[in-house]
Amino acid sequence: MSTATLQPPTLPLNGEPLISLSDAASRYPAGRGKGRLHPATLTRWIIAGSKSLGGDTVKLEAVRCGQRWCTSEAALSRFFDELARADEVRPIESVSERKQERAADAADRELKNSGW
Repeated sequence: MSTATLQPPTLPLNGEPLISLSDAASRYPAGRGKGRLHPATLTRWIIAGSKSLGGDTVKLEAVRCGQRWCTSEAALSRFFDELARADEVRPIESVSERKQERAADAADRELKNSGW
């Protein structure tokens, strides 16, 4: 019998060592400072994503390992980097003329109704 050492599984495309969501969550603090990040938060980031500062939805890269999700430190790093990207990617949208007209009309109606 050979004594082969077990290696952690790797992401199919990137060849990165995988970690469970529980392990990943234990490495980061909770959003409000106490405790650690909950694994369900990571699951939500995988499935639904999270809004970046630029307004895009960013999803955490992960793979299914049987009934569980696994990710990697590198995937978490890319996820946080993408979330932190500022508005350089997408300029702030201005209010359309039609919205401005509707707001002005509503203000006029309110003034007329109040007796001005």
